[in-house]
Amino acid sequence: MKVVVLAQDESHIRVEYPNIRVVCPKDEKPKIKANWNKNLKTSIHGCIDNEGKWTITQSDTANRETFCRHLDKVVEDYPEYQVFMLLVDNAKYHQGDMVREHIYKLRGQGKNIKLVHFPRYSSDLNPIEQEWRSFKKEIHNKIIMVKERLTSAVAEGIAAKSSPKGLLSKYFPVLFGQN
Repeated sequence: MKVVVLAQDESHIRVEYPNIRVVCPKDEKPKIKANWNKNLKTSIHGCIDNEGKWTITQSDTANRETFCRHLDKVVEDYPEYQVFMLLVDNAKYHQGDMVREHIYKLRGQGKNIKLVHFPRYSSDLNPIEQEWRSFKKEIHNKIIMVKERLTSAVAEGIAAKSSPKGLLSKYFPVLFGQN
């Protein structure tokens, strides 16, 4: 029976332009025209395995339904595995009847998913958090005006991202037979 360990987390990407300093006459407010949509955002469910391989699912929001779709994508991306150990935080959409029922449905298809929750308020324990930080820096440096471009920029950014092999075993050596 083959087991895969995945660190899973969500990230919400918004296009926000940075605050800038401007010079203007005293007692006058600067007028800066910005042509951007404050609703220009996307949510990503992402997983990374010990080899540095990413699996992502993008949607407009993160909820139980999108998390279940992400579980389907994980199972699809790892067809040779039967057991999936997902290291997740305590977000509400990782819990509940809908998620539990979906996991049971996948178990009926021979795919056993086990969600291992990190302790509350300890997102720093999740290795994928470090990867999200560097990824977001790349995305935030782009000028993006339409949703389709944001979606493709995220997909391109993940495809180009080279995550280090052995990332998970560095954090959790006991899971990989190391001491």
